[in-house]
Parts: sequence; structure tokens; C-alpha cells
Amino acid sequence: MRTGLRRVIPLSWATRRLAMKVLHVFIALTLLVSTALGAQRFQERPQDSSVIQGQTVVLKCVVADRVGRIQWVKDGFALGYDRDIPGYPTYSIIGSDPREFNLMIVNTQLRDDAEYQCQVTPGGLNDPRLTASAQLTVLVPCDVPVIQGYQNGSTVEVPYTRQSLQLVCEARNGRPAAEIEWFRNDQKVVQNVHYEVEPIVGDKRSNAKSTLSLTLHGNSENDAVYRCQAKNDAVIGRPLSTVVTISILYPPGPPVIAGYSSGQSVRTNDTLLLTCTSRGGNPLGTVVWYRNNERVDSSFTSGGDKAINEYTFTAMSTDNGVVYRCEVTNLVTTAPLTASFTLTVHFPPQRVTISGGQGPLRAGDTVDLTCVSSNSNPRSTITWFARGRQIPDNDVTNTYQVSPLGGFVTRSEVSVTLSHQEHNVIYTCQATNDVGQTVADTVTLSVLYPPNPPTISGYTEGASIRANELERMTCISVGGNPEAVLKWYKNDQLLNDAVYKVIGNIAQSEIGIVARPDDNGAVYKCTATNAATGNTPLVDTVTLTVLFPPTSVTITASTNQPRAGQGMNLTCVSSSSNPAAEILWVKGGKRIQGVNRGVVNAEHGGKNTTNVLHFIPTSSDHNAVYGCRATNTLLGLAVNDAITLTVLFPPEFVNPVPTSMDLTAGDSRNLNFTAYANPSYVSYTLYREGVQASISRFRLSSGMLRISRIRKTDGGNFTVKAENDQGSATFNFSINVKYPATIVDITSRVLEDEGGTAFFECVVDANPVTPDMITWTRTGYDMNAKSKQRLDGRKSYLTVYELVRGDTGNFKCVADNGIGEPATRNAKLIVKYAPIIDKSPENSKAASEKGQTATLTCRAEGAPDISFTWYKESTPIDTSNSKYQTRLDKSQLVHYTGTLQVRNVAREDYGIYNCNATNTKGSDSFQIALHGTSKPDSPYDLQFVNATHNSITIRWKPGFNGGLDQSFRIRYKPTEARGYIYVDVPSPAKTMFTITGLKLGTEYEMTVLAFNSLGESQFQAHGIVAKTSNISTSELQGSDEVPVIIILVVCIVGVFLLTLNVGLILFFVRRRRKRLENGSDTTSHTNTFELYGTNKAEAAMYPVAASDDTRSYGTYDKSMDDFSDDYNREYEPEYANRPFTPSKLESPRMANHKATYIMDDHGRTSPWQEDPYRVAMPSHKKGTYDNGDILYDNHTYPRDTRPKSLAELSDRPPSRPSSRAGKTPPPPPMRTTSRGDTLPPVPARNYGPQEVQPRYAPPPGSLSPNIVANPTYNGPTSRLSPTHNHLAPGSEMRGHLV
Repeated sequence: MRTGLRRVIPLSWATRRLAMKVLHVFIALTLLVSTALGAQRFQERPQDSSVIQGQTVVLKCVVADRVGRIQWVKDGFALGYDRDIPGYPTYSIIGSDPREFNLMIVNTQLRDDAEYQCQVTPGGLNDPRLTASAQLTVLVPCDVPVIQGYQNGSTVEVPYTRQSLQLVCEARNGRPAAEIEWFRNDQKVVQNVHYEVEPIVGDKRSNAKSTLSLTLHGNSENDAVYRCQAKNDAVIGRPLSTVVTISILYPPGPPVIAGYSSGQSVRTNDTLLLTCTSRGGNPLGTVVWYRNNERVDSSFTSGGDKAINEYTFTAMSTDNGVVYRCEVTNLVTTAPLTASFTLTVHFPPQRVTISGGQGPLRAGDTVDLTCVSSNSNPRSTITWFARGRQIPDNDVTNTYQVSPLGGFVTRSEVSVTLSHQEHNVIYTCQATNDVGQTVADTVTLSVLYPPNPPTISGYTEGASIRANELERMTCISVGGNPEAVLKWYKNDQLLNDAVYKVIGNIAQSEIGIVARPDDNGAVYKCTATNAATGNTPLVDTVTLTVLFPPTSVTITASTNQPRAGQGMNLTCVSSSSNPAAEILWVKGGKRIQGVNRGVVNAEHGGKNTTNVLHFIPTSSDHNAVYGCRATNTLLGLAVNDAITLTVLFPPEFVNPVPTSMDLTAGDSRNLNFTAYANPSYVSYTLYREGVQASISRFRLSSGMLRISRIRKTDGGNFTVKAENDQGSATFNFSINVKYPATIVDITSRVLEDEGGTAFFECVVDANPVTPDMITWTRTGYDMNAKSKQRLDGRKSYLTVYELVRGDTGNFKCVADNGIGEPATRNAKLIVKYAPIIDKSPENSKAASEKGQTATLTCRAEGAPDISFTWYKESTPIDTSNSKYQTRLDKSQLVHYTGTLQVRNVAREDYGIYNCNATNTKGSDSFQIALHGTSKPDSPYDLQFVNATHNSITIRWKPGFNGGLDQSFRIRYKPTEARGYIYVDVPSPAKTMFTITGLKLGTEYEMTVLAFNSLGESQFQAHGIVAKTSNISTSELQGSDEVPVIIILVVCIVGVFLLTLNVGLILFFVRRRRKRLENGSDTTSHTNTFELYGTNKAEAAMYPVAASDDTRSYGTYDKSMDDFSDDYNREYEPEYANRPFTPSKLESPRMANHKATYIMDDHGRTSPWQEDPYRVAMPSHKKGTYDNGDILYDNHTYPRDTRPKSLAELSDRPPSRPSSRAGKTPPPPPMRTTSRGDTLPPVPARNYGPQEVQPRYAPPPGSLSPNIVANPTYNGPTSRLSPTHNHLAPGSEMRGHLV
């Protein structure tokens, strides 16, 4: 039978039922016997149960008088005797009584559906094996039902032609299978319903299906709502359901049009509202308007069993004859339902057009005129008029045709024979129809005849005019039909800038020209033509005579590579000039005399002039600018060009490097030894004491010596050698390295007897060695009373006399030479004396419990070193015994601590121990008593520390702590009070405490006791009395407060003074600026132009170089005060009456033209433009020449004012006030170079960035005329030589305006 319980044998259902009945009878008999005999038995059996999936179920099993073990079996599989049931996290055994062995299953799933058996093993003969079975059924709710083919809430659309419909509802995965019901409009449907269940293979769940068959009769099922409802035993609450709506589709009604009737006529711009309506249909129809089969409106509204499309438009002529159609469709219409009409629109003609009558007309000609109207409905009638009368209909031919744009087009023709009286006769054509609007067009017929010959005025042939002067000439022709067309030609080239106008029957054309060199001998011609002159124009001519200056100069050099010391020639050739130009040379603002080689004939009837300059170049000529100036003396105008020389020369040191320098160790320094040389490639070599230097911290590259973190050993005498292929140069200098003081040796320790003398020595290394560089110090020690210091160069000696034990300590040697941080080292002085043991009460005792370790401490001071010996009463302690351990600690110089540890303290270890401290000067001893732990001794030496208005601070010395950690308690009270106040000191080791919360100006009595875990000591017998302060902190703070009124007064006065200072500064700055501005008047002075080199401040200006780019240049941006050290403020009397004003150089940009200059006979210079003659301008106007002065000598400062342009005279306000009229400002100070050369005066004012154009620096080696670069040149950056006047980089061709 036991074997049968362990295995499950497959049996038939009937056999299993029979076996179960037999088993139950057997169990019942067994229970009766067991009950009678007191054996184990089921008090409560498990029962068949059902549970919804996911819920919790409990199968009960209660066994009375249980002796055996209990387990549960699931479908024959034993779950084990463990109440947690391993492997089944949702299974557990529960029960509050040992008899209960209930099986609880949480979160039940379908896999838990099984037969469960509670089994109890036998416990003996009277305790049989017990089993009880129960079936657990897990109920699973079905899925939400689904109507096949349709989603929940969807519409089932059925055409009206369909007769039947089947709806299939399915509820899946239920246990048991779901029950399905149908409802129509919430009424249950029981007919024509077929229900079936389909088991799921391999699963305990089933699928349920219900089919509803519907018969469709017309629209009876339209909008009917069908709901499928499913539920089984596991569905809690309302049944699950899904809903569909039946929609019977049928066509709409035919469309009906409103808003227009067939045959009705409308006019253009009338607004039509067409309405198309369709009724009925499911769904309602879609209504669309078409215009001639083109969809024009698809928007419609629907509701109330009808659909409406309203189409609004404005009738146009193109709508005439258009078919408007309305179409209606829905889902079930096989063809659109339509309604249409044809629109009739009446409209007038919009225009008429006359053709014919064009071209030249003469008397006797017959002209055919045609008038055509635009389309109209009905057709238009055309009428002709001439000279205010209607032309008879018999002379007019009218025709009509249909227009593709709608309506009709009318065409009318008339023929006219011209006579001499047909001069500007107007013919008019009018068109109209029944709509009422009339349109017209006109044409003017005219007879042609030629004008009179033209005449030129404004210039007398043979008279001379100057280049750049404005010359105006007028051409007049009288009569002609039409008026004459006048044209100007220069040497048969048409001019397009003439001003043409007609006054009555007179045609006039005026031309203004700015004379150019090519106008010399040019023939200006005026022609007059009209339609009657044919191909032969009427002509008048005039020939001009023009005086012009040279437009450019060309400079060439005799050698492409000048060398210092080798002679060379510069040749300057001027361009054509009428009359011939005179040439001079300029360098650095000074005139240089060349050799004139004569003149030759040139273009435009002018002359070319040639001049040669011979000289021997030096290094100062490298990058020097040689200017050539060609002047037409008759016109007083000049042109300039310049060449920058590239001269080869050996290196020259030009940078201001000191010959002797001091550096501090660790410093880094860059020294610029860059040499001025050409070729610019220079090799540099560094020598030290005559030998090539190889110091890693010294790096010489491209003339720059970089010294990195110099060391004290790096000083000495150095030489830098610079060399190129033209030669070499050397520069000598020395470096003295300063470094901070360091102590290299010191007497570190001196040990002497009391009464003796101590000697110390401190040796220092430093540069420089300064007086009092070495000092001796000691904090809190009077160095003057018993010691003496002596300094001997790099050494210092300290002597301390009559030593006492208080002299023991550290003396500090301080070395400081002012470089870096001071260096310090300590020297120890130790005075020898016999040991002295600290015999304070707290040190005379030690305590420890039995079995623990006791520590005895002995503190002493003395010198030399102290050793400790320990005795138990009179017996020396054997430190080799593991029971004892000694230790010696030294602190500071003469303080020593000896400790004795007694391990595993026994009763016999208690008693008196002696500590003996010994050194070479003597010894001292002290007794320490060791006993068991106890309460602490009373503190002693209570002292007052400080008091405030509400607190008192005290301190004390602790007594023996009894061998345990001790704390302290303070007792205090006012002297007049009776009760005490107690406060515990929070930190056990703290022996100072502040009592707070006290009364102002009150005396307090206070004392202290100690306590540990074993008890308290007595309060210190001798307490103290202390009193709090009589003045509170708030009173002290209030006495120092500053009144608010004082603070406000101070602030106001400070702001006033600050404002006053700012105002004064602004006043003086403006007054100084006004003085500087009033020192010159830009309205009363001409610009002066000069070429020269730089001074030492590189402040000189240069004219623009001849190149393909032209720019304007202003003064150097530096005020007069900036030059205070560069020139002498004295000036010669002859300048006293000369007005002095700078003015910027104005030069228009001209593409592909060299920047050259014209100088007139008054010394005025202006940039010459190659083609400035296209615009007519008055003579000497802005944009042509800006005249300036040249500084050849001290007598070329004219008093003329600079000419202004028309725009300046009419638009620009005056740049300076005229309040200084009649006053003569002093001339600007003169400047000189290092060689005594006189330089131009400094500008009287600065120019702003908007006035100063970017400076142009031509490349070195420029020869002619555009300063062509030397392709082999890699020259150095120009710099100022101490012996030569060189040009600053980029300043070779700057202009200086004064």
C-alpha cells in the first residue's frame, strides 16, 4: 500500500472512482480505530476548490495527534517536507497551530490547476499513513470579444443592394468557455444565433464563437447598434463586450441649382452666388462645381439630410458662354448626378488701338489708319474724328469677327491724304456698345523739314587753356521738324556727357570738359540732324590748345645690386609736358643736384626731360628713398616718383643693449643683438672670455640671446659676433649674476657647563655681499645682554657668555642680501646641569587593576642626556623580565620622560617604586606609589584667567586621576547668595573653562572637583573669588559708533571734491586741445609736401610710392607734446607771420594708375590722375588736385588758401571757428636729426583714423617707375641705426603733410 502511494498508476475513470471509494472507506475505518486508540488523524481535510487566475487559494490540511511528517503532492509529484517548498516561489505552508499544514498558492496560474494530496507518514503501529486529496480548478477569464473584421465601435457599411449580413463574435482563451449573447439597440437577440465552443489543443482553455445572421430589408437596419457580450465564471463584474453600428449606404437625390436662370444676362463685375443642393443619401452627397469641365469649388456643407455648395464669383468677359455644372456623388453612385447652365455676360470694349501713320511723312503721302477694338458683347460701333469733326461713315470701312476671349472684335479703316497743312493733326478713334462705356485712341500726323546749321560758342580757337581747367562749349541749331538732334564728337569719337535741351524751336547742347593733355590739338565737332536731313548731318568744329604738366616720371638705376662704397647712377625721365618740365632730386627732405641731359619731343605735342644723379651709396642708403620731381614751371605743377635702394653692407649692431648688466640667479632674459645688415641673413656666435660659449642656458638664435634661469656660475665677459657675406661686427658685454644668500656651514650644536662661554660660527655664500648680511636671533631672548655678534665678510660669529641653564635653546642664523628669501639655520645651545625630576602630586601615583598593565611615568629635565633607573622599593627592576618594559622619550632639548610598564599586575606588584634620573652632572630620585584604581585626587592651583561683563574664565591643575579617565565639575555662586550652581566641564582633558551667563559687576566664589567612574574628589579647599566687568560689550560698542550725520557729511564732501577734480581735468584738457587747434586754421593754409627720412622717433611721413594702387596719407598720430624731447621749441622770426595748418592729402582712387604728384608754381602739390576728365569740374577742385607746399628752403610757405570743391563750399560746415581772424599763430618748432639735418616741423594736430588712409610700403629694391621688387632680395626689417638715418619698416614712401 505504501508503494501505491508513491506512484501514480494510470487507471480508467470507473476504476479510479471505485478505488477512491474503497480508499475512503478504509480511511474512515482507520480514523475510527485511530480515534479510539488516540492515533494521528485528519482533523480537517482539503476540499475541491476553484480560484480565478491571479488570486490566492488555501488548501487546508489539519492533522490531530500528528506523529509523522507531512507533505503535499501535486499530480503525483511530492513537493517535500520544507514549509517554504523550494522551487515553487508562489507555494508556501501556512498555519498558526502545529497541527495546521495548509498549502497557500499566491498569484495562481493555469499551471497550478491540478490534484493536490496532503500526505502524513506513519509514526508507529498506532499511527497509520494518512492521505487526503482535493482538486484545484483555476478559472481563466476570457479575452475581450471581437467581431471578426470590425474593431470595437466601428461602423459596418452595407450597400442598399445587399440582402443579408453575418456578424461573427469570438471570445477566446476562457476557462470555462465564455457564454456569448447578442443585443440590438440594447435588446437581446435570440433568433438566428449559432453558438459553438472550440477547445484549444494542449491547453485547458477554450474559444467560444457566436454567429448572428441578419436579413436586410431596405433601410430598417440603418444605424442599428449590435453588441456582442461575453462572460465566464472568471470574469468579475460587468460582462466583456464589443459594439458595431450598421450603416446602409444609398445614393443621394439629384442636384438643384439656384442663383441663375437659363437665358438670363449679367454684366461684367456683377457678383453671382450659385447654390447647388442635393437631398438624401447615405452618406450625404459630395457637391462640386465645374466651369467648362474644370473644377472650381469643392467646398460644401452637409447636415439636415442635405448637402449644399455655394459658389460665389464676379462675372468677367471671359465668362460669356461658359457652362457651369454641378455634380453630386457618394460611395454608391455609379455615375455623378449633374445639373448645368450656360452663362451669358454683356461687357463693353476695354480699349481701341490705332495703327498706321508711323515713320517719316511728307506732303502728298496717303496714310492708311486702322482702329481695332477689344472684344465686347454685344459688338462695338467705331467712330472717327479729325480736326474736331466726325469723318463720314462713307469714308470708313467696318468689319466684325468672333473673339476667342468671348464676344466680338470690331475693325475700322480710313485713308488720309497729307498736305502742307497736315502739321501735327490729331486723328481719334472711338468705340462703344449698348453697355454704355466708350473708349478711344489717337494718332498725330506730322510733316518733316530740316533745321538750320549748328554754331559753337564758348571757346575762341587759338586761345590757350590749362590742363585740368573746365571749359564749357555750347552748340545751337534753330528750326526743323522735328527739332534737331545735336551730338558732340572729339576727333570723331562720340561724347555722351553733353546736356541737351529744346527751347521753342531752338535745340541747344552744352558740354563741359576738363582739359587733358590729349586735348591739345584735338578737334571738337557738333552735328545737327533730324528725320529730314537724311544721311548728311549739319556740322560746326573747333580746335583746342592745351598747356599740361608731366603726368609721370620714370627712374632707372645703373646697377641692380648697389654695394656700399661703389658708385652708381640714377636716371629720371619725365613724361610729356607742354612746355618742357624741369627735374630735381630729393632725399630726406633735401634737394640734390643732378645733371640735365636735355629734352626730346613727346606725345600730345609736349617734351620729355632727362636728368642723371651720380653718388656713392653707404649703409644709410639701404632702404633710402630717392625722389625725382618734374615741374612745369609755366603751370606751376609737378609730378613725383621715387625709388627705394637696396644696398649690400656688413652687419651693424643698432639695438641699445647695455655693455654691463646685473641678473639675479634664476632669472630669464632676452637680449636683442639683432644686427642691421644686407644681406639680412646674419650668423651669430657667442663667446665667453674669448672662447666660444657652450652654456645650455644661453641660446643665441637670429640675433636674439635667450637666457633661461641663469645660474650664479654663468657670469663673465661675453662677445657676440655677427657676420654675413659682406663682413662681420662684434659686441662686448659682461654679466654679473646676483644670487640670494645661502648658509653653507654653521656650528650646529654647542654643549657647555653653566658659567661657561659658547661660540658659534655661520658661513654664508652670496652675491652681492652686503653689510649686516648675517644676523643671529632667538625668540624671547635678549641678544644684547649676554651675547656678542661679529661679521667678517661671508662669516658671522656669535659668543654667549656666563651660561645658565635658561640659555638652553636654538639660536637662528639669518642670511639676507636683499636677493630672494632670507636663508636660516638653527644652532643649538645646551647648558649642562644635573637632572631635576618633576615631582608634581599627579606624578607621585599610579594605579591599575589586577591582571591589567600599569604605567608609571617619571619626567625630568637636565643635560647632557638623562637615563632612568627603576626600583621596587630598594630592589632594582629587572628590565629583561617580560613582566616589565621601560621606555625613554626626549622632547625639546633637555626634557626627558621615562616610563615603566608593569604587565599582568598582581597583588604583590602594588607598593612604592623609585625613579632615579642620572647624567654626568648628577642625579635625582622620586617615589611613585602603585595601587589599585580609585576616585581621583582634588585639583589644585586654581587660578583666575579673565572676566567679561557676563563670564569668568578660570584654570587649574589636575590631581592624580585614580588610574582612570577623569572629568571636572565647577561649583560657583555669587558671594552674597546661599545656593551653589554646578557645571561639568564638557571635555575630560580640559583644565580651563569659561563660566557664562553671569551677572554684570558681580563677585562670585568658585572651586572645582574631579570625578571618574569610581567617584568624586573633594572640592579644592581653597577656592577663588572673581568679579565680572562693570561695562557691557554693547556699551563699549556704542561708545565707538560714528554718528550717521558725520558719515553723510563726509560722503557728500568726498563726492563734491571728486566731481570738482574731474571738472577741472576736463576744463584743462579742452583748453589745451583748443589751443592746439587754434594754433592753425585749415581754411587759410595750403598743404605742403616733402620727402625725407625718419628721425630717431620714426615719426617722419613720406609721399606715396608710384605703384598700381593710390592711397591718401595723413600725419603721424602723435601730439605736439609727444615730440617735446625731439626738437628745439625755438623758431626763426621769418616764420612768425606764416599761417600753419596741416591738411590731409586727398587722392582719389584710380584703377591701374601710378600715384604721382603735380606741383604748381606756388608750391602746391596734388595727386595727378591719369583719366579724371570724364566729369566736368571747375579748375582746382577737390578730386583733381590737392595743392600743397614743398620744403625746399625757408621761403616756400605761401599764404594761399586751399581750394575747396563745390560740395565742400555748399555742404560742409567750417572745420575751425573764425574767432581768431587777424591773429598770427607762431610757426611749428623745427626738428633736427642726430647729424644736425633740419627736419620738417611737427604737425600741429593729429588726424583721426578716418582721415589717415593705410600707408603703402613699396618693396625694397624698387627701380622704376612702379618701384619693381628685387627678386633676389631678402633684406632685413629696416630699423634706426645710431649712426645712420634709416627708414622705419613700411615707411619708405609715406607722405608728411604740414
